[in-house]
Amino acid sequence: MSVQQEQVTELIELVESVPAKELEAAVARREGGLDAALTLIFELLVSEFNPEKAKGQGGVFQFDIASGEGQKLHYVQVEAGTCRTDKGRHDSPDITIGIKFPDMLAMGVGKLPGAKAFLTGKLKLRGSPLMGTKLGEWFDHPEV
Repeated sequence: MSVQQEQVTELIELVESVPAKELEAAVARREGGLDAALTLIFELLVSEFNPEKAKGQGGVFQFDIASGEGQKLHYVQVEAGTCRTDKGRHDSPDITIGIKFPDMLAMGVGKLPGAKAFLTGKLKLRGSPLMGTKLGEWFDHPEV
């Protein structure tokens, strides 16, 4: 098992065992805190990118993640069959996804489907609604 897989497994265990209202504090106590957990989640998302499913398409997903430490900004950019992620605000995102840290963590490890997060108000979209569906289409994210 790779270090990344071990860290993801640890996050899954936290999501499953710690109440949502205490999850952020539990992650903050881990090495690297919230930022390290988010970096891991976004690296995992990039690794799940399926260029065949996004053939000829592209776009930028901006994530605004609310936390007790303030807004955490990350984006995922798909273009020319590649996918990359970075911290910060992208100049021209196609869609902005607003979500709270515990929900982002649960979604990132496959414990909260994006559609359910949206339908229950845990995920807010600004921009192209069609782009919101692309996260489910372009990425092979197994539900665990």
